[in-house]
Amino acid sequence: MTALGGMLRTDARRMARDRFLIAMVLYIVGISVAMRWILPWLASELLTRTGFELTPYYTLIVSHLVIQLTPLASGIVGAFLLLEARETRMVRALLVAPVPLTTYLALLGSVLLLSAAALSVMQGAVIGLAVPPWPALIGASVAGAPSAVAMALFVGGIAGNKTEAVAYLKICGTLPLIPSAAYFLPEPWQWIATVYPPYWASKAYWIAHEGGNWALWVVGGGALSALWMAALGKFFLTTARRT
Repeated sequence: MTALGGMLRTDARRMARDRFLIAMVLYIVGISVAMRWILPWLASELLTRTGFELTPYYTLIVSHLVIQLTPLASGIVGAFLLLEARETRMVRALLVAPVPLTTYLALLGSVLLLSAAALSVMQGAVIGLAVPPWPALIGASVAGAPSAVAMALFVGGIAGNKTEAVAYLKICGTLPLIPSAAYFLPEPWQWIATVYPPYWASKAYWIAHEGGNWALWVVGGGALSALWMAALGKFFLTTARRT
């Protein structure tokens, strides 16, 4: 545990030195504060100028920010930390060290999960618009948090350098549009999006805001996300052994 603690402290120092990663966290905090006032202002302007009523879409907009986009910030941090660990040969060393690589990945993944869930809950609380009750907000945030780990494992495993990582991150950044697009589909066509685990978290958020039974969607999303992370974990290990 002492060795793992040292690795995580090293990761924390790397993050503190990286202005891009710091900017990502500050962006999440900034957009949370701004949306509390931007959404009502935008809704008023659209209604006055075009007659379009935006308020029925508050739930979709806020859930997209809180449940889908926020975990990406933690995922980006995790991806760059794993990529740097590969570049410095730390990953290679862990393959033959007493502390196995799987243990390090499990610990880093837990940190990413907790940070993503906490950021999502914080953002929902700060925005304060179209937010479900606290238990549902926490449940949906936890169900959406695994996307941070999935992104970190995928990009950290497939990218050969930081330039490639940015390109892959841009591709991954389009995936949160899947739940938002599915929102406009009638059921059961909307359920096509269930193959994408974070959709379950958004669905739980929407149902909770309407007063429905959201817990089953959180449990289902959590189970599917566990399989998702396990598969990507094996992918990262396979890549690490080849490099």
